[in-house]
This record gives sequence, structure tokens and C-alpha cells, in this order.
Amino acid sequence: MTSPFGLIQFTGDKALSVLQGQCTQTVTDLDEGHAPLLAFCDPKGRMYGSGRLVLHDNKVSMITPIDQADALLNKLKPFLMLSRVTAELTAIPVALTCDQGLKPGASHHNASITAVGEHGGTQWMIGDSDSSHDPNADYARLESGLGYVRAYSAEQCIPQQAHYQMLGGVNFKKGCYTGQEVIARLEHLGQAKKHVWIYKSPKPIDGDVVEIDGQTYPVFDTASTNKGSIALVLAAVSSASEQLIHVPFEISRQVEGQRPVKLG
Repeated sequence: MTSPFGLIQFTGDKALSVLQGQCTQTVTDLDEGHAPLLAFCDPKGRMYGSGRLVLHDNKVSMITPIDQADALLNKLKPFLMLSRVTAELTAIPVALTCDQGLKPGASHHNASITAVGEHGGTQWMIGDSDSSHDPNADYARLESGLGYVRAYSAEQCIPQQAHYQMLGGVNFKKGCYTGQEVIARLEHLGQAKKHVWIYKSPKPIDGDVVEIDGQTYPVFDTASTNKGSIALVLAAVSSASEQLIHVPFEISRQVEGQRPVKLG
């Protein structure tokens, strides 16, 4: 299967500094053993891109969906140009596999191949032409509750609606970044009215919406296998549809605030 994911490479001494000011993670101290999950947001806190950042041989790269890569780069371009940093979607192969050798966010490098652990007992393989993208690995990733921003879901969710705060994708102690005010306010004082749920179907899920029990729901991320399809769909926190499945972890606040500890 052709991989729906690719590798963006950032070139320039200030690459990490620029990304630090735009993403939801602390990345200025990035090391070769970790590949953090992160998101890029607009001023309203809505995600227009997401991925995992990787450092190897002094090269900063990011695993991200190909269908949203150009739009993400166009959003980042003004900030990159100011610091004389360039970025491009490379031809380096990226595949998600069902290997379980690394914990989510851990990375291991050898001479030509980088392995990065992912949620759902899966693993990214970068630079390995012998590894093919496994739809079953995408299914497992989505079943674990982790979705990535696709072209059809850009600027649809704030990080908490996609559960990034629970999956290691948001650092609430870092400095300012675009969208931080909205994201921090929700985490400290508010509560999301909608978040992503798991939806499974025996039929392919095409398009950016699905119809469930007569209602239409936006699709955040989806994958299909020969056994069926799975999607993360945005629906009300209070949804009672039997076709919508809770993510497999308890949702709780990550910082002290004024709302209840348990959110769902």
C-alpha cells in the first residue's frame, strides 16, 4: 500500500526555535531518542497540522499526512522565512507497521533507518524501502484514539477535542505559540462540548463526513482494511449513539483548574 504519510525536513540552524513558537510541544530540547507528538494551530486554537518530530544526524524532520503537508508548509512559510529556515516534503519512505518494539514517541536510529514508536502497538519506519505501510497498523492507531490532521479535517478540532492532551501532544508548561491562549483557557477553565469518538463500519468510509443514526458527523481521520473501516469522528461529549465508541483511556485534565478532574 502507498503510504498516506510522508516526511517533511526542516533545514536551518533555527529550525527548532521556529517550530517551538508554532507548535503545542516543547521542541528546543529535542534529542535523538524521542519523537514527540505535536500539533500546529491557528489563532482560534484549531489544528491545521500534526505529526511527530524526529531528530537524527542534526536533521529535523516530521512525520505527517501527505495530503495536508503542503497546506501545513504554506502556513509555516512566513515564520520559516524570517529565520532563514527551509522545509520540504521529501521522497524518503515512511511506513506505519504493526511492529511493537518501541513505546509511543521513542525513536531508534541506525545508519539508514529510523524507527519511531506509535500508539496502538505500532511503529513508524523511516527510510526503509522494504517496509510497506500496513492498513492494519493505521486501524490499530485509530483504535487507540490517535488521529492525525488530514486535508479534510484541517481547522476542525482544537487539540483537546482530538485528545492530544492525553496522548502526549500538548505541553501546558511551554511558552507562547499560536493558539495557546484558547488551548490553555479550555484546559484550565473550560470543558470541550465535542470530542472525537471511534466509529467502525464494514464498508469503506469515504469523504469528510459520516452519517450515523440519521445525523452527520465530521471525520477527523480514517483508515480502511479488508476487514472493514474505522474513523475518528467529532461528536458531542454527551452523545448516546451505540455506534460511537469511547476512546480507550480516561479523559482527565492535565493542569490544575476549576473544572472537574474527570471529563469522560
